[in-house]
Amino acid sequence: MLGYLQDKWQTTQLKARYQRLLHERLLDLTEASGPQPVSEDPGQWTLLGDGSRGLDASARRDARTRARQLVESDPHSRNLMRLFEVYVTGPGLKLVHEQRDPKSGEDVSKLLAAANRLWDDFLLINDRHYSFQEHARRTWRDGECFIRKFSQSSWPPEIRFVDPETIGPTRDEPDSQGILTDTNDVETARWYLRIDPASGDLVEQMDAGLILHTKTGTDSNQRRGVTIFAPVIEHIERYQNWIDTELTARKLQASIVLWRKVTNPASAASFGTESSVESLTGAPASASGNRFQPGSMLTTSPSTDLQFVQPDTNYADTVPLGRMLLLGIAAGAGLPEFMLTSDASNANYASTMVAEGPAVKMFQSEQNFFGQEFTRLWRWVMSNAIRSGKLQEDFFDLVVTKWCFAELVNRDRPRDRMADVRLIEADVLSRAEIARRDGADPEVMRQELRSESVSRTAQV
Repeated sequence: MLGYLQDKWQTTQLKARYQRLLHERLLDLTEASGPQPVSEDPGQWTLLGDGSRGLDASARRDARTRARQLVESDPHSRNLMRLFEVYVTGPGLKLVHEQRDPKSGEDVSKLLAAANRLWDDFLLINDRHYSFQEHARRTWRDGECFIRKFSQSSWPPEIRFVDPETIGPTRDEPDSQGILTDTNDVETARWYLRIDPASGDLVEQMDAGLILHTKTGTDSNQRRGVTIFAPVIEHIERYQNWIDTELTARKLQASIVLWRKVTNPASAASFGTESSVESLTGAPASASGNRFQPGSMLTTSPSTDLQFVQPDTNYADTVPLGRMLLLGIAAGAGLPEFMLTSDASNANYASTMVAEGPAVKMFQSEQNFFGQEFTRLWRWVMSNAIRSGKLQEDFFDLVVTKWCFAELVNRDRPRDRMADVRLIEADVLSRAEIARRDGADPEVMRQELRSESVSRTAQV
């Protein structure tokens, strides 16, 4: 018994000793290291759930693929794309070179003529590889457009479109989305990674200065764009499914069932026999193996009731559903319903355009956006011309661009001019304000009027 108590006491001493040593070492470790600053999380995390950061890379690719299929096969998507092309980059789109400071008095007419000639040469040599319409169409459909510029010693330079599938991440840069940016600025691109879409292998690392990247539907700090069809893809597919369902219902409604009601059991036994069913040709109805053939005459007793029934599909209830889907598509596209469906029976198309509805403002916004993108391409072309010695070094200090897009609003100009004349006569508006309303510089107009007056006087 005494030995047991001694062993128990020694065990308790050892346990207390180990606990003391553990606490001492933990205290020494804490005092030696001191407080350590926590570095910023490198961010190697995988986002779970829907989140709030928009579409990821795979979702953007899926949306781009589905948008391409819809543009090829769906009539409403095709019409939507056609409307954007016609009203934004349609007839009337051209570039006009203007003097940056008309008041300087410097004659730059020869420089403007040279710039026009060089720009026309560039468009002519690239007419099979580039057009303003395709530039805009790729941007809307795919959410982005890549244009590769080839700087050459000969004039004019050539450009080519690059499919967005060929710009993607590699094994070494899995989070780059195909675009390597500045370390401290995600909005400054340095390199574009061209890959093999099938294998994902890196084919070429292209300098960002040779790529014109136009993107839409995203923020400036996001590297890739999103197709404009992203908000309406689900609605368009639902509308297609709704049409398929309604067509199936129409086929069911076209089927007619012969419902025979027999109140007397005795007459039911003899109904439908060869003696009571006779074909119009005189042959028995069951000769070909069918019980009833087309054109058969049925002889029944007064206790037999024959009814031809068909299913009721409630077609009137489905019309509002189809229109609701179309309204959702129109809202996502930013267009009125009659422009999406090409059916102006429920709206006045002309009055909407004159009143400058939301669609007109949206088209104007797109025109301004692509005007800036086209200007970026223009500056690169003219920079090549300067390096080739075809333009003087201070060209950009003397010349600016003015993009003329398709006219969106049709107005009654004679009526507006008469109203302006009356306002001038009543001392409500000045002639300079009228010139500004027409988009003209009053000072430039006065100089041109004086020069024209001098020319007419000299001719007399």
